[in-house]
Amino acid sequence: MNVFPHKFKISASSTAKLKFLKSKTGLTPNILSRFAIALALADENGLGNASVSDLDGQEFNAPTLFGENLDIYEALLRQFTHQSALEWDPVRHVASLIEVGLHKMGHVRSLKDVAFLISKI
Repeated sequence: MNVFPHKFKISASSTAKLKFLKSKTGLTPNILSRFAIALALADENGLGNASVSDLDGQEFNAPTLFGENLDIYEALLRQFTHQSALEWDPVRHVASLIEVGLHKMGHVRSLKDVAFLISKI
């Protein structure tokens, strides 16, 4: 069975977007990343043609990134990988999902905007 990594890196561009969103919402990057992943997974297009140009951004430990729901996120990622017929590359897939989700969060300027997004998932 494929091992689930303990560390995840995201792109420099995702890191910059997370810093911006933190300044607007007060939410930490790991919480914002969870929302981004959920938004990307909820989209029927999956990753589409999304690709991550680099993994030079912030690094997260899996327990920090996924919190107490680490097992659930792992199961969701495994299911997503299987349904999308992708090779198992969880670090790159998580980085791509965060990238896609952050793009969908581009209009967020307040905590209220985040709450509105959550209600749509």
